Amino acid sequence: MKIHLGVIGQVHGGGKNDPLTTSRLAEILEQEYGIFSGFVAANAEWINGQIAEAMAGAAASALVSNEGVALPLERVAADLAHRLQQAIATGQIERLGLGPGKVPTQAALMGINHRFKSGLNNVSPGQKAAFLEEQKTLPRGEHARPVGERRPSFVDTGILLGSIRGWAE
Repeated sequence: MKIHLGVIGQVHGGGKNDPLTTSRLAEILEQEYGIFSGFVAANAEWINGQIAEAMAGAAASALVSNEGVALPLERVAADLAHRLQQAIATGQIERLGLGPGKVPTQAALMGINHRFKSGLNNVSPGQKAAFLEEQKTLPRGEHARPVGERRPSFVDTGILLGSIRGWAE
């Protein structure tokens, strides 16, 4: 029996001709930052404890019951996925020092967030437009990019975060 950690494949964004899927995004984030393998490695002790507890409970149930025992690792897999979701949403994943990529990501530092119309955390479209208009009055070398409130890395639209699942087979 194995525990798996992954995502439900769905369209995340991108162009009409080449949409980015959550599956492809997860592959990119694993290659660049190791968010799945690094998270599992950092939580190996907790995972092993949960597996031991689940197997002991299943063995005890099998001894006292004539009926079949449910897959004991399904709960562990679901808990692992929930734990990863929480680590990403709270920014805890950034402190694990995963992969070769720089964390926190530049997009997180700039507050880029495609859930908002302006594309920035806590910046209204009007505020963004006023900022860009003001930038036009500055000399060429002094232009700046609009920046929103910092957000956790790997949380942009929330689609990837919501698609993380754990399962056992």
